[in-house]
Amino acid sequence: MFSKKVVLRLNRTTKERNNHPSIFKGLILAMLSGMAHSFVGLIVKHIKNLHPGQLALCRFIATFAMCMPETVKTRQNLLGPRKLRILVVLRGVFGGLNVFLNFIAFRHLGLGEASVIIFSAPVFVTILARIFLKEPCNIFQTITVILTIIGIMFSAKLPTRLSEVPIVYSSEKTYGLLAAIFSLFSISILQILTRKVRPVHPSILTFHYSWVGILEIAILTAIFGNFHLQQCGIQNIYILLLALLSYCTITLLVMAFQCEYAGPVSTVRAAADISLSFLWQIFIFHDLPDTYGIIGAVLVLFSINLIGLDRWNASTQGNLLSCEKLKRVSF
Repeated sequence: MFSKKVVLRLNRTTKERNNHPSIFKGLILAMLSGMAHSFVGLIVKHIKNLHPGQLALCRFIATFAMCMPETVKTRQNLLGPRKLRILVVLRGVFGGLNVFLNFIAFRHLGLGEASVIIFSAPVFVTILARIFLKEPCNIFQTITVILTIIGIMFSAKLPTRLSEVPIVYSSEKTYGLLAAIFSLFSISILQILTRKVRPVHPSILTFHYSWVGILEIAILTAIFGNFHLQQCGIQNIYILLLALLSYCTITLLVMAFQCEYAGPVSTVRAAADISLSFLWQIFIFHDLPDTYGIIGAVLVLFSINLIGLDRWNASTQGNLLSCEKLKRVSF
């Protein structure tokens, strides 16, 4: 009897694996998510008369409105599980801070440079996961972290002593670099908190992510910036596109994670966003990246691809071992 149950379980696992969406579907969704986020950065860079915080506030208001139907449909407690409520709200705090700093970095830096720094988060998540979640971190991951740090240093043009002509940082450039670096740490902590609150329904997480972000960004914008009325005409269309693309970025990413492992999804999304951001920077804003920026982008992309392949390989081996154990027990 025990053998029959194991065989039935093995057949069910095989059937689910055969019905699993194609790998290419998950990667395509991840690429579309990265493309949508690059268009968001393009819009934030283009609208110069509105503070980035005000644009971020529009994003969170749209996300709040679009997530409400799904949240109500779940018929669950909006506060979430009692033991995880503080973490859920804390996730919203870091989420709002990440978007606020993200948009400031897009405004004051080149789109390619900002994307290189911000989208190196998958590499730094491994360090935080080791510290807070006790997940394994091998020598391979340590090497990728070191390469990423070097890549960020080149993107920030820190090794200026190697060149004959020193690079002078403007206050705007310094502001953008600090925003990008703190946004990197915010999104890394956000991903760790998302891992901790896995039992909570995604729509409940989006609900808290939205309302906390609305309050937080409204306060930050009032302190560090100001609010202006938007211009009539095409700017209204840009803001609507910003809201729609922001929601598509989140939705497509969730769908991609449902189809494929986290490693390849994060890798493809980061590669798509960084590549397109450099294209917008060159062909739309006519801002050619220098040698430091190119070297930094190559190092960060190389590290992200390595960490993504490592996670994919680990997940694949885990699934194969589980199937082999079931087969041994059944026979």
